[in-house]
Amino acid sequence: MREPVVVIAGCGAISAVGCGIEPLRVALQKNSSGLRPSEKFNSPRFQSGIVGSAPKNAAADNPAWFLAMEALRQACDASQKVLEKIPAGRTGLVLSTTKANIEALERISDNRSCSETARRHLQADRLAADLAAAHGAHGPVQAVSVACVSGLIAIQQGTRMIQRGEADAVLVVGVDCLSEFVVAGFTALKALDPFGCRPFDAARCGLSPGEAGAALVLVRGGDALIAGSEFRIQIRGFGGSNDANHLTGPSRDGSGLAQAVRVALNSAKLSPGEIDYVHAHGTGTGYNDAMESLALKTVFGGTCPPVSGSKGMLGHTLGAAGVIETICCVLAMQENFLPGTPRLSVAAEGTPKNLLHEPRSGVRLKNVLKLNTGFGGVNGALILSHE
Repeated sequence: MREPVVVIAGCGAISAVGCGIEPLRVALQKNSSGLRPSEKFNSPRFQSGIVGSAPKNAAADNPAWFLAMEALRQACDASQKVLEKIPAGRTGLVLSTTKANIEALERISDNRSCSETARRHLQADRLAADLAAAHGAHGPVQAVSVACVSGLIAIQQGTRMIQRGEADAVLVVGVDCLSEFVVAGFTALKALDPFGCRPFDAARCGLSPGEAGAALVLVRGGDALIAGSEFRIQIRGFGGSNDANHLTGPSRDGSGLAQAVRVALNSAKLSPGEIDYVHAHGTGTGYNDAMESLALKTVFGGTCPPVSGSKGMLGHTLGAAGVIETICCVLAMQENFLPGTPRLSVAAEGTPKNLLHEPRSGVRLKNVLKLNTGFGGVNGALILSHE
């Protein structure tokens, strides 16, 4: 029996480029960057103070809750006409995060005030449960934490919930916050670019941490169900792998990521030649970008479709990355343009020939491939198709 079609009915985002989908759309079309120096991380303790900060109350003790709630509010508002037809018991939620409300841990360790709710949201499962309750999602609830592939896995899990008949709608929300813990951790790995990340650039030397809340509303397809929704993007296929290479480093030859892409293509019943655009993981580290370039060459040979990445705009948002970068793909498909790669100056040797420096308008995108990789050797691939 054919699996049900799952489509995106609404999106929401709050990130370094602003609050809402429109600031994100504008930033993508202008190829602008939201990376800025942060006073909080302006210390010899940190390798770099350049980060992607989202607009929020800096004094708040529960930024993960704020960012996730704002993204969900936007996504649910955008899909209100769809969601109002679906019973609360048939609406699920999947949270994607690596650190949940890490702010609470830092406050506790510094003997600063911290509310019980903020402490509760240190645990991803409790954060997920409270987000679901706040949005009337009484169906299945999951929390996914698989390093920087979490967002794509969360979308996959939400899609599977609908395909298995466990839900008719699933709210997928990704969130992670900037913290001293995260910036100090990447500093210890010597993985930060002091000048801000430059994905796929010949002079790249590290990533830039970011924070974001991002949300998608997934629903069972069908003209009757998605009437009134502006989105017509389908979750066409997905794949994952683990190359088991190193605790923090990817397999140097890109074989693990290539395997994930092949699984996704098989799932989508598409050939490599049918992919119109690739949104890369593109962290700006030497190993990741080189590995990703090799993986794309392995899958596509000398005919790789246009490729770009958005971490030079948003920073690396960890558990939110897969969700907000999928939203970038949705916007490109809606508006018929190819996003550029912010902060890319001179492409490194070995990068795809179709690596995009600047956005390109007037391009119809039917099938888009989204990639993410993460610590522990995890790899994820997602394919979106325009109906």
